[in-house]
This record gives sequence, C-alpha cells and structure tokens, in this order.
Amino acid sequence: MIEAHEIIKQDDNWITFSFLIILILIALLRFVYNERLVNISTLFFSKKYLLIYFNKENNSVRNLFQITLFIVQILTISILIYLSSTIFLSSVLIEKGLKTYVFIVLGVLFYFSVRYLIGKFISFIFNLNFLHNKLIYEKTNYLNNLILWILPFLVLSFYNPLSNNLPLKFTIIITVILLIMRYILLVINNKKLVFNSLFYFILYLCALEIAPLVIILKLTI
Repeated sequence: MIEAHEIIKQDDNWITFSFLIILILIALLRFVYNERLVNISTLFFSKKYLLIYFNKENNSVRNLFQITLFIVQILTISILIYLSSTIFLSSVLIEKGLKTYVFIVLGVLFYFSVRYLIGKFISFIFNLNFLHNKLIYEKTNYLNNLILWILPFLVLSFYNPLSNNLPLKFTIIITVILLIMRYILLVINNKKLVFNSLFYFILYLCALEIAPLVIILKLTI
C-alpha cells in the first residue's frame, strides 16, 4: 500500500483544495452560527442541540446551516472513501485521482438523494411524516457531529509523514465506532416510537439504509 500512498502524495493539490473548501465552510458557520455549531459538535454527549433547534428549524434540514453542513458531509465522506480505497481497492482507481474523487462525490450525493426520496415516499404511504422528519433530522445532525469529529483525523491521515496507512486505518475504525454510536442513540432517542410502530420502523429503516445501496450497486455493477 506504500505505492498507493505515494501516488496520492504526487498529486494532492485537489485534495488540499477540498480540505480548504471544507475548512472555509466551517469557519463561516462558526462566524455566523457559532453557538449552534458548538452545540452540534457535542451532540453525542448532549441532546441540547436537538432540544433547542428541532422546533426552531420546523423539523427540517432545509436551511442554510444544514445545507452548508451537508456540503461538508459530502466532501468529507468522499475524501474518506477515496483515501480508504488506497487500502481496500487497487491502485488503478487511485491513479485517476480527481476523476475518481468527483465520481465518488456524485455517488455519495446520489445515495443521500435516493435515500431521502425513498424515505419521503414511505412516510407518505404509511402516514409516518412525523417519524420521518424526526429521524431524518436526528440522523443528519448526528452525522454532522460525526463529520466534525473525524475531520481532524482525516487531515492528519492524509498529511502524515509516515509511509504507512496506520493513521488512516485508525480514522476508519473511529468512524465505524461513531456510526454504531449514532444508531444506538437514534434507537434510544426514539424508543417509544420504535416499539409502538416496530414493523413500520424496521421497514422504514431498511428502506432508507439498504434500498439506496442496492439501487446504486445495480446501476454501477
């Protein structure tokens, strides 16, 4: 994997530019929405953000703060997937550099779009609009928190002076742990809704998490 690592280092301007865009967006959010950003960065330990802003934002993630963080999400997740491919995939994809990254960005964006549309459709069919809005709001903000946490590790992973992928592997492990925590917290936060509508919740969750991946795999393979 040293070869793949060296390939990236030879042409890393576009990744640096992506990190720069992410940091600029976070800096703007810190300037305009400082308190909100601080609250969302501690969401894994405190539900203060959800309690304060769930009603203020009308249970919606369609506002300037959320849209800006969504862009940060897409760019950060795409960088993580791209760098992870140096470990799990062949170096052929890595050699394409920016083209591969753009393809990943479009794929991640497509996944989130399909997942959102499927969720809206199911919530409309089964009259689960409140559950859908609540879950989407919480899932989105927990993911925002996760992204803010792994971003420093991701930067260190890319710019580490070592010739191995140990920092990147550590970042991947941290990401997986936080994703598991995210789902545990979602179930805990919505235990009443989950147990009162267990069948619909399982159907809804499976459709949100599995169906978009199946669709993407069918289109790409």
